Formats: sequence, C-alpha cells, structure tokens
Amino acid sequence: MKKLSFIITFLLSVQLCFAQTVKNSLSKQHLKGKVKRIESSSYTGDANSGTVDTLAPASKVISLFDEKGNEVEENYVDKDDKKVTKWLWKYNEKNENTEEDYFADTGVLGATTFFKYDEKGNLAESDHDFIADKTNSNKTLYKYDDKGNNVEEDAYGNDGVLKYKNIYKYDSRGNKMEMDYWHANEDTIRVKWTFDYNDAGLRVKEDRYSSRGELQIENLFTYENMDKLGNWLLQTRRSQGKNKEYARIFTYSVTKQKIYYY
Repeated sequence: MKKLSFIITFLLSVQLCFAQTVKNSLSKQHLKGKVKRIESSSYTGDANSGTVDTLAPASKVISLFDEKGNEVEENYVDKDDKKVTKWLWKYNEKNENTEEDYFADTGVLGATTFFKYDEKGNLAESDHDFIADKTNSNKTLYKYDDKGNNVEEDAYGNDGVLKYKNIYKYDSRGNKMEMDYWHANEDTIRVKWTFDYNDAGLRVKEDRYSSRGELQIENLFTYENMDKLGNWLLQTRRSQGKNKEYARIFTYSVTKQKIYYY
C-alpha cells in the first residue's frame, strides 16, 4: 500500500502542476491538434555513448483522449507487455476533471480521487481515497495568485493534520520555474526543484537542490522528430548526480511517441 500511495501521489503531483484553470489535457501537455491516442515507449540507453537499444522498450504508456481534448484513460504497460496499472478520468459539463480512478495490475480499483473547483474554475481541493487502507487517504488544498497560478498545495492526512506543503513560483509566461517541498512540522524546505523551458513551453532542464541549497541532480531533455502539427515524436533524457550523495546517478533514456489524431 505504501508503494501504491507513492505512485498515485507522485503522478497526481506531476499531473496537477501543469495548470490550475479549466484547460483540456492537450493544452496542459503542449500538444497540438485533435489527438485521439498516444503510445509512448521508453527505452533505457548508455549514458556514456548516448546510444539506446530500441528493440525492446522498458515500459509503454498508452493515453486516450476524447474529442474535447481531455485525457480519459492511461495504461502503463511493462517490458513484458503486461498491463500493470490503469487510470480513468471523468469530467463535468464545464470540462473540469472531477474524478480519477486508479486500478492495480489485478484490475481492482485501488484508489479514487475527487476534484473540487472554485467559482473561477481553479482546482480548490482534491480528496484521495485509498480503497484498501483508509488510513492513507488524504486531502489537498490549493492556493493561487492573482494570475491564476497555483502557488501552494497543502496536503492533509485523514486525521486532518498537515503532512506537507509545496510552494511554486512562475515566470511571466506562466511556466512553473520552482517547486519547494516543505516539511510540515519543521516548516522548512526539504527539497527544491528549478526548471527551464524552450520556446515551445517544453521543459528542457530540471535541477534538484537539497535544503542547504546544494545541487543534487540535473535532468536534461531534448525533443526531436516533430510531426506536421509540431508535436515531438522523440524525447531524450539525461540524468546525472551532482554531489557525493547522488554521484552514482548517471542515466540516459529515450521516449518515442506515436500520435493518432481524430
């Protein structure tokens, strides 16, 4: 259950960090055109040579979108073509994501998250309900600046006690430039991430810092093989540890996308 809690919490954090107002899934992911389906295959490569074996993907993600541009289903498939996990999303008439359902590899519903919005269409609250262990259920509240940027997330346990909070900063284009993760009890930063983007709004760099401000990990991204609508079909990622604690991290991976349109 702890593993399940981590997976869902992480994916929710990634998913919700892109936008706070009513936008469809395609705009949040900087995808152009009426996308119907995306098949993303990830391959592990050699960080020293920059080569990769594209014969057998390490994993595959299949995403399905409705005609409004909302992602309605995502399937994670491992290297043996076994379906591992699945997510389903529901929306209301305002195009707001109201529910997310997570299914384990057994096909059993593992968790459900309900989303609530304020009068401006900003996500105001998400309630995570873990089916097998209610003690892991939690609630997250969201705060915004006058530009509609999500500047703070406060996560509470089922006992109503604040577990952690995340603080965000943005540039003039609305790109998230910094994420500060705080200890709830000590009210201190536990880790900081900073980001850089290209002109298309795609993230090209991620730096992780310790609470002392020491650079720990650097992730670099490149995008190639753009299709006729300007969506990337190949992404590379290089990760490298920058201090003694993370010195062993030195990885290289490639993600290939097949995009199908309506």
